[in-house]
Amino acid sequence: MKKIIVGTLAVMLIIGLSGCDSTPEQSPIRIEAKTLSSDWGGYIISVPVVEVTAMTDEVTIEDVVANNGNCKMTAITQNNFPKSLSYGERVQAGYTSKCNLVKVEVITDKGNWSVEFE
Repeated sequence: MKKIIVGTLAVMLIIGLSGCDSTPEQSPIRIEAKTLSSDWGGYIISVPVVEVTAMTDEVTIEDVVANNGNCKMTAITQNNFPKSLSYGERVQAGYTSKCNLVKVEVITDKGNWSVEFE
């Protein structure tokens, strides 16, 4: 009798575990870091930029936080957020030239997503 109960419990455990999904949730966005350069009267100014691309039909980008909030977003790109994007659309967040992008966290209506750069 004990063998039947143990065997039944083992089968129930295997069936129960097979329904669990251990794959990580797919990010609704792609996060890339770039450097944009402009010529201001003979002075070349380089600005670190984070580009966020929607990888789902609809996502709202609430904010883009660089280096745990230690990098200041430029005033021009602060006005980009919040921003609703459809698949393939993108939005940029530019930071002051003193910022060395190491970590970026993107706050969306579908959760927060982060990436670290080497």
